[in-house]
Amino acid sequence: MEVTKKAEYAISALLELAINHGQFVSSKEIALRRNIPRNFLPQIIAILGTEGWVEGVRGPGGGVRLVSDPDIITILDVLELIEGPIALTRCLASEGNCVNEGSCQLHPIWAKAQKAMIQVLTDITLADIIEETAD
Repeated sequence: MEVTKKAEYAISALLELAINHGQFVSSKEIALRRNIPRNFLPQIIAILGTEGWVEGVRGPGGGVRLVSDPDIITILDVLELIEGPIALTRCLASEGNCVNEGSCQLHPIWAKAQKAMIQVLTDITLADIIEETAD
């Protein structure tokens, strides 16, 4: 499993909006501050908008703003919104569909590693990242 640039850009855009929580920030500013390709950002903003995390306003003084609480948006939430369900291996991607699950010696190891990874990604919110980098 590898986190795609699209997911990284989504997290980065959300962090920029969380830093400016409640304020409208232009897509151009987000792209410049976070080094996100300007032509790619509208796709990401649209996905984040369908989740109800951001809203956009066109015209002078417009832009995009975070409307959700950065304390409740976890890194796992963003990754799963962009990438779909997160799985360390194919056999964990669809629980119960691995033909070797009962006899595979590696399955419990992968399951334990996945559980730990999911826990870490669930425990970290946008607000946590901003707080850590402000210190």
